[in-house]
Parts: sequence; structure tokens; C-alpha cells
Amino acid sequence: MLLKSKQYWILLSVISFVSACGGGGGNDSNAGVSVEDTSNEIVDQVEIVEELGPLDATLLALINRLNLTGNPALGRNLPSIAEPMPQLGKDLFFTKNLGGVKDTACVSCHHPVLGGGDALSLSVGVSAVNSNDVVAIELLGLGRFHDVLGGRPAVPRNAPTVFNVGFWDRGLFWDSRVASLGAELAANGQGSGITTPDSTNINRADNNLPAGASLPAAQARFPVTSNDEMRAGFESEANNQALRASLALRFSDDATQWPQRFREVYGDDTITFDRIAESIGEYERSMVFVDNAWKSYIDGDLTALSDQQKRGAVLFLNDTREGGAGCAACHSGDNFSDERHHLIAFPQIGPGKADVGVAGATDDFGREQVTGRAGDRYHFRTSSLLNIALTAPYGHAGAYQNLEQVVRHYINPAQEVSDFFGVQSGIPYVASSVPFCELPQLAGIIDKTGASCASLYPDAYVNSQAALQRLSSDEAAAPLRVRAGLNEEQVQEVVAFLQALTDRCTESRECLNDWIVDEDDVANFPDLLPLIAEDSVGVIL
Repeated sequence: MLLKSKQYWILLSVISFVSACGGGGGNDSNAGVSVEDTSNEIVDQVEIVEELGPLDATLLALINRLNLTGNPALGRNLPSIAEPMPQLGKDLFFTKNLGGVKDTACVSCHHPVLGGGDALSLSVGVSAVNSNDVVAIELLGLGRFHDVLGGRPAVPRNAPTVFNVGFWDRGLFWDSRVASLGAELAANGQGSGITTPDSTNINRADNNLPAGASLPAAQARFPVTSNDEMRAGFESEANNQALRASLALRFSDDATQWPQRFREVYGDDTITFDRIAESIGEYERSMVFVDNAWKSYIDGDLTALSDQQKRGAVLFLNDTREGGAGCAACHSGDNFSDERHHLIAFPQIGPGKADVGVAGATDDFGREQVTGRAGDRYHFRTSSLLNIALTAPYGHAGAYQNLEQVVRHYINPAQEVSDFFGVQSGIPYVASSVPFCELPQLAGIIDKTGASCASLYPDAYVNSQAALQRLSSDEAAAPLRVRAGLNEEQVQEVVAFLQALTDRCTESRECLNDWIVDEDDVANFPDLLPLIAEDSVGVIL
């Protein structure tokens, strides 16, 4: 059944009214559609309510109570990919000219066909090779190995998706080390100063940023400064600002089309890293992917979700005191994130602190590495769940391969981590199935090098236990203080709901084409260094 917009909101008013009378809550959030003003029309909707049945009535009441619109783009000033600046940003995103030794681009870890990420547990930035140790700059996703570390990635965390990056108002990166000081609603960081790793402290704006910079533009300034992601030791003695200036100079070469491209966008051919970062940020901000079944349902198409997905949505939105899973306590609002940092004790895998600026340690302390506060240890930013079905593996270290594992972790973290490492009688790596060793990226490294699973990241199990211990001691302050008691059927219902958050365009290579540089674009690319991505068998992404 497809309800017209007015009918739909009248229906919500009926449900809200009935819920309130029955003690189920409800509010008056549907401004301009009061029960009194629509009393005659409400009578006409009684048959619709009866036809819907209790499942839709319950779900619609929850949607109304939580003020969900299904569209986090509402009220935001986001560009179209067709505009000149995002088009310039796209080419900058795909050029290897921003890589220190020209062997990486932004797209190396964030390709639209790979859900805006790289389909790896831990990213491989510079020094990429294939399974035969042949340099493989264009190879993205599985089959991409690090040349120096026995195939193991040097980047210590999973690459977050760049899809819908224009919806974030507080911070970017897993630890929000790039963060808006004001966190103004719907501003995407443009309403106040932004603190970054270049700031004198976390409460100070980065004075190198131009006024009005967005969070994505601020974030775009840092992969190029990371030796593991893009820098590769280029100008190793230079500070971040000097490095960026050197990279910007590359684009002033009149033998390329970059000066002309910048002139078309900015009115002159002055090329600075501020302009480079702004253009990349606008390209990323144009990636608005919210056309999913969930939005269609909220817009009035009550057939857009299956009954299984509807039951999953009710479980997701209801808190544990109401028999729900309590997911929306953190994955809240239309972007499905409170943008805060929480301790949930997902498995620890990556090299950790030694690779993100704190010497002498091998664990990843998350938000603590930014704030210096011990109370922030193992806290990571709440991910958005939009298009989540496309962005596996999951978690700050890419530990879980599928959404079932993620949901089960919230039910029983200790058991799920134990299963993940194949623990029997307190000893890891002895069960017949060890999901840690079966992570596709790690399995590829094991197959390539012959290394044992336990030797790849020898501290992974111990560090994961430390995170679980922290969760146990801090449980009163953690989102897992009350566990969801979901059975197997309910786990599948929640997973089915999460799959309903996938934008239709993101599953179509043709639809995504506007955001991709491929072989058809080489002739008109501004330089000779476009990264034309391919998979492990040479198929163009």
C-alpha cells in the first residue's frame, strides 16, 4: 500500500494518539496535523489503521516518537556531483599526484564500488603489491598486500566509508581527531573552528584551516601526512604544512591541466593545499546516498519493508526495557549515529598506538590517544549504519565479517570475542573454526606467506581481552550495560532491517559512475597519474 503524504502523516497522528491513550507514549511532533484539526479525516483513516495491523502501527508510532524522517540530508547544504568544485575534487581524489612517491591516491582506501571504503580489515596504503609481490598500485581491495611487512597492512585501522560524510557534525576518523569545536547541527563543521592533529591542543582550532572549512575538507589534509597511508617518507623532515605546500606545487605544472581546472573553479590558477582539500571535501560531501527501503517506508510506501525487516526495525528502535535491542540508544537519528565515542570491546587487531603517534605500545586505545584521558580508553566513534551492508568488515579494526557477528557481539561480547579467536579452555586458536584467521585479508596473508595465524598479530587476543576487562569494569557507563536478549530469529530480523538501509545507487556501478574516474576518463584527466582501480583479477572497478 502506498499512502499519499498527507494520508501518511494523518495516519501517524492516529497512531500517536492511540499509543498515547494506551500508555504507549507518542508526541505532537507532527506539526500542523493535530488530532483536532483532522478529526473528520482521521475517521476516514480508521480502516487504514485496521488494515495495517499491529506491526506497522507499532513501527510507525516509534518513527513518530523518535522524529525520524528517513532523510538526514534535510536542512543541509550539500553540493551535487555535477557542480564544478566536486568535479575538480573527484579528479584530485583519484590522482596519484597527492601520494608522496606517487603510488597512492585518496581512492586507494575509499572507492565508491567498495562501499566508500576498501573492503579490507586494515588498509594497505603505500608500498602495495599483489600476491606475487609485483607492485600493484591500481589493485584495490582483497589481494592488496604491503611489500615490506610480509603482506601485513601498516595502517592500524579499518577505512571508514566516505559515503554520506556530509552528515557528520561532530568529528571524523574513528577517534574524532578532526572535530568541530561547536558541533553545530547540520553544519558539517562549518559553523565553528575545527580541532585537528595540527592544533596546539584538542580544545583549540587548527589555525591553518581557512575560515568556514568543513569537516571533510579538514580531514582531507591528513592522509597525505601519514607515512603509511600516502606520504611514504616523502620530505620526511618537513612538517605537515611544509609537506602540503610541496604537494600543492606539483599541481602548478603547466604541462598538466590542473591550473586550467583550478581557474575554472576558483577564477584564477593559484593552487594551494587549502583549495585542494576544499575541493576533495566537496566531492566527498556530494556522496549523498539515502535512497533506501527504510526511507521509502517512512515516505509512505508501507510495502517497502518486508515483515521481517519491520520486526527488526521495531527491535532496533525499542530500548531493552521495552523488549528491544536498544541499538538506537547510540545509533540514533536519521544518520544512525550519536557521533559520540563508546566502549563496546570489539576485537583489537591492528598494530595500534605505535603506528598512530604514541611510541612503545602495541594496543589501540581509541579516543584516549586524542584526549589523553584514561576514561576514553577503547572508546571509538559510533558508526553510521546507512549502507552498512556494503561496508564489511566491521569495527575499528575490521574484525567481524558479517552483520550477524556484529549483532551477536552486542548480546554477549565476551562469548563473541572468544569465538572470534577460537578459544577453548581459555586457549585461543585451537577451535576447529577461528573467524580471526578466516578474515579474508588475513587468510590471504597466511596463504601468501605461510605464516601462522597467531603470529600475524601476536598481541591481538591479549589486547582484546584487555578491552573486555575494561568493558566489565566500566560497564555502568557503557552502552552494553544492559544486554539485548535476542534469540536467533530476532538476530536475523535486526540484520534484515540493517540491509534495508542500503541506497539503491550504491549497488549499481552505472549509477555510481558519476563519482568514479575510470578508463573512459583518462584522455581528459588533468595529469598522467589517474588511479584506475581494478580488483585482484584485473577487472576495472
